[in-house]
This record gives sequence, structure tokens and C-alpha cells, in this order.
Amino acid sequence: MIDMKLLRTEPEKVIAALARRKENIDIDELLALDREKREVLYEAEQKKAEQNAVSKKIPAMKKAGEDTAAIFAEMKQLSDDIKACDEKIRELDEKITAISYTIPNLPNPTVPDGDTDEDNVEIRRFMEPTAFDFEPKAHWDLGRDLGILDPETAAKITGARFTVYSGAGAQLERAIMNFYLDTHTRKHGYKEIFPPFMVHRSSMVGTGQLPKFEEDAFKVAGTDYFLAVSYTHLRAHETGRNL
Repeated sequence: MIDMKLLRTEPEKVIAALARRKENIDIDELLALDREKREVLYEAEQKKAEQNAVSKKIPAMKKAGEDTAAIFAEMKQLSDDIKACDEKIRELDEKITAISYTIPNLPNPTVPDGDTDEDNVEIRRFMEPTAFDFEPKAHWDLGRDLGILDPETAAKITGARFTVYSGAGAQLERAIMNFYLDTHTRKHGYKEIFPPFMVHRSSMVGTGQLPKFEEDAFKVAGTDYFLAVSYTHLRAHETGRNL
């Protein structure tokens, strides 16, 4: 989520960074809401200070036998004003949060600008692509010929662009997952975690999936639970790094 302090102090920097991402986002509304929130916060603090000052007069007035009805009425009014400020702050916070989540992360200054994949810059290359002395098959054709991928059956039970892994294909898929988990847990100091398949909304927001990708997420009807993208999780013992 956008750093409000950065947005408040260096709005031009944020606008320029978003422009590099081809994002034309109007941040004026967000800044206006932030200013209003800070004004209401200041008002609430002033009224709370006034409330404390007034309340300190009550014991002395009672001891002197003075009528405290007026001062209690003032205290009641201050209390109502403070509650109204707190409610306004809550509403402003909700609006600020909703808008902030729609603003993407600022790009790294070292990342080159570009409009298409052709503008990407190759940083390094590991090995060279295999050169075949024959016309290689696409993986979907090869998988169908070997009997390890079955897109036709998947289309019947799910839909297009899915496949059923069969025989050696299913074994290979399972072996790759085990290889991945075993390598990182046994050699790289990670701890394997098996989290729930479902997560609540705040988890999805915290990982950046919501609200931007809510239309593409799988949600359980009648609940606020979403299907987690990954069913395995690795956490480093010492560093807390996730994989």
C-alpha cells in the first residue's frame, strides 16, 4: 500500500513513478481525504484536552458546594463531539484505505521503462537454449502422444486450457513438488508449512491479491473465504523469508 507520508511530502515523486508504470492515477482525492483526517484528528485531540481540563474542575466545585449541572452539560457536549470526530475518522480511514489499495507499488528506479516485452533488458543468461537436430514438439502435443496429458478429458470435466495428468505425467508432477520441498527443507534451512486451503479477506489484502484481483479470485459463496493460490509454504528458520 502507498506510503501516505511519502505521498504527502513528495507527491510529484509518486506521480512520476506511477507514470513510468503507465498509470494515470489522480491522487488529489487521497491527499484531500488525508488532510481532512488530520484536521479531524487535531480537533478531537483539542476537545479531549479540553474535556480533561474541565473534568479537573469538578472535584473542587463539589467541595465548594457549587452547582455542577452546567459543567456536566459541557462535559456531555464534549463527549458527543469527540464521538462524532472518532466516527468521522473511522469513515475517512475506510475511504483512504480503499483508494490506497488501488494504487500499485512504485517501480524500482533501476528498472528500464518500456511499452512492450521488446523493451525488456536481458540482465544475465544461464546456459544456452538446447539446439535440436529435429523439429521439437510442443509440450501439449508431446504429452498427448505419450499418454501423460489429457486436455480433452479436462475440457469435459472443467473447461478449456486445463489438462488431466495421467500415469507418468501425474507421477512427474508429484515428483517435482516433492523435489522442490525436499531440496529447500533439507538443504536450504526452510521449514515446510501446510496452511489452510482457504484464507479470509484480510489475508488476501495483505498479500496484495485484493482488491485488484478480486474478480479473478475463487470465493466461497456466503462467506469471506477465498481459495489460497498455493497449498505448500516454506519458511526459513532464522530469517523468516517465505518461499
